[in-house]
Amino acid sequence: MLSERVKRLKQISENSVPSISMERARAVTRTYQEYMGKVSTPVLRAKAFLEIMRSKTIYIGDDELIVGERGERPMATPTFPELCCHTLEDFDVMDRREKIAFSVTQRDRQIQEEEIIPFWRERATRHIVLNTVDQDWLDAYEAGIFTEFMEQRGPGHTAGDDKYFKYGFLKFKDDIAAARHDLDYFTDPAASSKEETLIAMDIACDALILQGDRYADEAAIQAETTDDITRKAELLEIARVCRKVPRHAPETLHEALQMYWFV
Repeated sequence: MLSERVKRLKQISENSVPSISMERARAVTRTYQEYMGKVSTPVLRAKAFLEIMRSKTIYIGDDELIVGERGERPMATPTFPELCCHTLEDFDVMDRREKIAFSVTQRDRQIQEEEIIPFWRERATRHIVLNTVDQDWLDAYEAGIFTEFMEQRGPGHTAGDDKYFKYGFLKFKDDIAAARHDLDYFTDPAASSKEETLIAMDIACDALILQGDRYADEAAIQAETTDDITRKAELLEIARVCRKVPRHAPETLHEALQMYWFV
């Protein structure tokens, strides 16, 4: 039997309208405009991830105990312009199609037209691929012989294993620092590229820790403003958990679930 809390959360999930969120696209675009050509590709991508975690709206809904939304509201879905730069016609289709539609506002269209398309139109991976492969490949693609699942979206898989439940990201940062220290520039011709990857990994760890801190801050603010004693205690516990993970290893079920959800 579902608890009253779960029933309310289930209702929100079922009744929320899927929509486009432009926050990620804008964060990635800002980062690439500032750093592309100035840093290595791994570091560039890591800086984009850090900017997403720094600038995204922090949403904590009523009744939530495990926190973390992709966008600024439930069912808000980010776009990935570095993979596929959607046209305004694409936005119209997403907004109006009968199955799996995503609401697109006029402001979303304006941002796409003025900020995203001018930068990504000829830089997106999809554009580069489709303008590089030969005609036989394009003919097969157009005929539907095969499709590319990641053509218009980012990967949604959780990498890793039980490391996330044994160690926090401060431990990973220590491991990264040790690996950088052990690089041998005298005998390893790949040492430079390895270091760039390690630097990017370190930045990604910082981004995840920052995400936890920002959710902890929001939970603490909500705890200060609520008159509901029970909810205040829940929000303070959320703040405590988010200060701990992903910075440190989880020790309780709540912490483990929150660690998994953040990562």
